[in-house]
Amino acid sequence: MNNAMLEIEKFKAAWVAQALEQAKSPPSLDDQRRSFDALMGAVPIADNCEVSSITSGGVRGEIIVPRDADLSKALVYHHGGGFTFGSVLSHRHLVSRLAKAAGVVAYNMEYRLAPETPYPGAIEDALQTYHFMKTEGFAPCRMVFAGESAGGNLTASLLLKIRELGLEQPAGAYLLSPWLDLTQSGDTYQERAAYDPMLTRPALDFCSQAYRAGKDATDPMISPLNAQLSGLPSMFIQVGTDEVLLSDSLEFARRAALAGLDVRLHVWQDMVHAWPLFHTSLPSAGLAAIDEAGAWIAERLRER
Repeated sequence: MNNAMLEIEKFKAAWVAQALEQAKSPPSLDDQRRSFDALMGAVPIADNCEVSSITSGGVRGEIIVPRDADLSKALVYHHGGGFTFGSVLSHRHLVSRLAKAAGVVAYNMEYRLAPETPYPGAIEDALQTYHFMKTEGFAPCRMVFAGESAGGNLTASLLLKIRELGLEQPAGAYLLSPWLDLTQSGDTYQERAAYDPMLTRPALDFCSQAYRAGKDATDPMISPLNAQLSGLPSMFIQVGTDEVLLSDSLEFARRAALAGLDVRLHVWQDMVHAWPLFHTSLPSAGLAAIDEAGAWIAERLRER
């Protein structure tokens, strides 16, 4: 068994044990938010990166600048967390590594969370970030937007909103384990459930209901899998074989290709949901996926 296999088996076992322990006394959403930020926020950022806060009206986030980064090109990242948790703190370490791998500046952005602020609050915030980036001096063709899980959904929805408003699309979009179908109708929601130690139907139901607040889950702005995709930019999607969201990526890539888009899909064997975020436990596959994504981002922006 190679290192990657050993790491993923150990990671899965630890995650299952943690879930069983939490089931004895389920934490509140506030407790989940605090513990996730504390755990992930303790992971060191990439070497030789400077972080500064953004304070501009309602735009919230931070700028991460790796040493020797091309300051004229930017990665704009929206974190995951089922639209209900996650923050710039929890994802700072991942975004810093993506920025360093791509050789660009990263904008690690916040958005309002559900259930306090349901749909379309997150999309409104992401669109505000899009306009803010232009005031920062970045033409859309010099930006790649990205996100994992719910952040991947938000990234895809933002592209649809940009198209709807007749604005210029970014150079590309990087989606990591994106949650693109809040109806959870894909076949892997059942077929890969036994392999996925992280995402459960009850948890996804809670997040979906909190975000939608009664809105129709089939709405393409809520479930971008249902959208007509022509006119969107190049995309790179990474997803694992052992996550229930696998079918979201497979079908989205198929529809993107049929719409004539430049889309690249890499399905990683044995990997779980958003595994690069957990690169400290999964260094073999996690860091390799970050390097792969960074190379794609750099390639897209090199062409501009």
